Amino acid sequence: MADGNMRTSDKDLYELLDQLQATIEQAKGVPFSDNCLVDRADALYWIKQIRASFPSEVQQAKWIVDQQRQVVASARQKAESIQREAEQRQAIMVDEHQVTLMAKEQSQQILTEANRQAEDIYTRSIDYARKRLSELENVMTEMLVRIQKDKKELK
Repeated sequence: MADGNMRTSDKDLYELLDQLQATIEQAKGVPFSDNCLVDRADALYWIKQIRASFPSEVQQAKWIVDQQRQVVASARQKAESIQREAEQRQAIMVDEHQVTLMAKEQSQQILTEANRQAEDIYTRSIDYARKRLSELENVMTEMLVRIQKDKKELK
């Protein structure tokens, strides 16, 4: 940006950064190294001044970014929760499906066995009825023969 287009807060920031730079440049050097001893209080003072001079837009942008991070974190937690719940429901549905299949299979086996038993009972009852009717027929035939014999004797 050209100096003519800089806002007052931008100029203040640059001046504060210049002050911090000057503080560091004027710090006493440590012999045989590139390190220096900076007055901690001076450096912290200038950093606080710089932070206080940030334009409100920067602070708002930081707040927006923080809010966005919170929203994203919350959305992730909710998505994970929904996914866990869906997986649990799926497991339950699979279990219920398996139970249903087993119940259907078992009911089919029961019906098949019941039908087999019913057919067996029917066959045995028909055989029993035939046997009893045959016995009755034999008894009746004997009785008829006897009646006819007795009738002949009476003549």
